[in-house]
Amino acid sequence: MNKNTIDVKTGILFPWPFLFLAVILLIVSVSLIAAKTVVAIVLAIGSMVVLSGYSGIEIDTSQKVYREYMSFLFIKSGKKISYDGIEKIFINTSKVRRQMFTAHTTKSSIYSNVEFNGYLKFDDGTKVHLLSKRQKEKLIKHLNKIAAVLQVQIEDNTASV
Repeated sequence: MNKNTIDVKTGILFPWPFLFLAVILLIVSVSLIAAKTVVAIVLAIGSMVVLSGYSGIEIDTSQKVYREYMSFLFIKSGKKISYDGIEKIFINTSKVRRQMFTAHTTKSSIYSNVEFNGYLKFDDGTKVHLLSKRQKEKLIKHLNKIAAVLQVQIEDNTASV
């Protein structure tokens, strides 16, 4: 990659229970490699697909193209889309609610958090999600690096939350 390309990893594709199961299956596949080679290889490849899955956005400012991609086994797939210009990066808030159920009762708890989201806005009005963080300072730190490469301003649309 050249210095005009920026790659932002937006997040993992699988929730933590799948990642935990993939680690367990990877350990099992290592122990099975001598006895059942084919089964061990299939389990290892499946585990590696889950563990290496993430999404992101790649922006090439020299060719003026971007692509939102998904990556498995470090192979990125996604369609390149051209753009005329980048207007700005902006920050919004969102309220996230998670409902957690206990294993042995019918009771649940609801946890609410405020998350800060960074978006990239192109000249044609297209908006692309870049990053989410619970702490605004951490999000701004990451977005400042992106804004420096893209040579755009960061607009904060959040009230002092």
